[in-house]
Amino acid sequence: MNDQRKPKKQLLEELAQGRALLERAEERSLALQEVSKRVAGVHDTDEILDLIVNEAARLLGAPDSYIRLLEGDLLVPRAATQSAADLIAGLAGLAVGEGMMGRVMATQKPMITDDVAENEFAHPEDRLKFKQHGFRGVAVVPLLANGLSIGVLGVMDIRIRNFAEDEVSFLSAFADQAALALEKARLLNEAETEKERAETERERADSLYRVSNLLAGAHDTDKVLDLIVNEAARLVGAHAAVIRLLVDGALAPSAATPTAAGFLADSTKIHPTIRIEEGGNPMGHVMATKKPYVMENVTEDELLSPEDKIRIKNNGFHSAVAVPLLGNDQSIGVLNVFDIRTRQYTDDEISLLSAFADQASLALEKARLLNEAETEKERAETERERADSLYRVSNLLAGAHDTDEVLDLIVNEAARLVGTSAGYIRLLEGDVLVPSATTESAADYLAEINPSLAVGERLSPTSHVMSTKEPLVMEDIVEGELVAPETRLISQNHGFHGGALIPLVANDLSIGVLVVMDTHIRRFTEDEVSLLTAFADQASLA
Repeated sequence: MNDQRKPKKQLLEELAQGRALLERAEERSLALQEVSKRVAGVHDTDEILDLIVNEAARLLGAPDSYIRLLEGDLLVPRAATQSAADLIAGLAGLAVGEGMMGRVMATQKPMITDDVAENEFAHPEDRLKFKQHGFRGVAVVPLLANGLSIGVLGVMDIRIRNFAEDEVSFLSAFADQAALALEKARLLNEAETEKERAETERERADSLYRVSNLLAGAHDTDKVLDLIVNEAARLVGAHAAVIRLLVDGALAPSAATPTAAGFLADSTKIHPTIRIEEGGNPMGHVMATKKPYVMENVTEDELLSPEDKIRIKNNGFHSAVAVPLLGNDQSIGVLNVFDIRTRQYTDDEISLLSAFADQASLALEKARLLNEAETEKERAETERERADSLYRVSNLLAGAHDTDEVLDLIVNEAARLVGTSAGYIRLLEGDVLVPSATTESAADYLAEINPSLAVGERLSPTSHVMSTKEPLVMEDIVEGELVAPETRLISQNHGFHGGALIPLVANDLSIGVLVVMDTHIRRFTEDEVSLLTAFADQASLA
């Protein structure tokens, strides 16, 4: 029967039903917009979750709704409509995979039952409590963040009710808002914690830098060590002095008085490595015992080999002292002084040499601390910059409805923060991956390698990432086994070599790929891949 032959009453009823459906859809859309605005503007996560459970129940015409979140290995109550609070609080803590809610967590898929009392997956104790409170129809959907289940959102009805597909879809949209609110709170907390930690580390590094400058005025470690060997020899009336430092298990020459230069070069040729052990070579012995060692007459010393005795005498030396350089109670080198006389060294002279050795250790420790402080400062600034970038992306994602704007920011920030030359995002449309966002430097390349890329047509880096849902790092795209020959040639022509492909995953499905490329052959670190994955997750949320 066409519309012209339908009774007027039937037409009016259908019109009213259609209007009711439109009004309901509009009401749900407005509710989602309101929740989205609240997520963007409010930092009180509990307030957002309370709004979500109450709106979910109201708009689905269900008496009650609740949210449980994963804490440790259990799902615990986090928010509920007022009339369901006692019931939800009284439900047993559920492990992932246990009961309806635990199964939803494990499968990451919604579960609907028209009568929970008859549902085979419901926990026996939960069935009894649901029955006592008069609940029958139940729908539960997962809260997903970064492809992981973090909780569940459920609605309960006192009627035997089979929730429709559009109702479950609407409930899933509310679950996404809840997950976004929780993810936003996590990112904000991480950004704030990272910022505080970076400030603390920078403050400590600056303090160490100032203290180090007060302890020694010179920044040139070689100059300090040269001053030490010359002053040590002069102040104990010795003819020569040298410092050897432990480098990769060997004692390497570091500083020497001019009178010891020839001897030091000769010694290094004969003893490229010295075993660090008690009772061995005097320098190794000092390193092992961490105590000074005096040789009043080198020709009679029991630790020197016959060859060493001859070599030392040939350089005109007859007595020597070796003092350990200690850093953090570890032997890091040796200060040696030599005299052309056979002589005894007093306790005061040994103490003075030890003080010079301590100054040398302090100079080396200062250099180490300065290098570490600078490295730590650079690392902290890099991490803070990355955290700030993710924070900006998260805020834009929460507050903006322009997905293209968010994706453009993500691809440009991702490429910039890992120091790559170019990047782009492809999204799945049907069976084809199409460009969605790109840095300006990748636009020509992306167009040239084929704007639309079929998935599964043949094995390729993109297909591999889409199917495995795992990142793929290539030190050199031009040499990549999965890369088609024509793509290798195009990459080489554009000067791209190192590459990283990160999957965009939503609801455990691959929906696209984030790609960054460098003009150098490079190996992306785990930290860089983790950062790119965080940006890919933001893109998936968008």
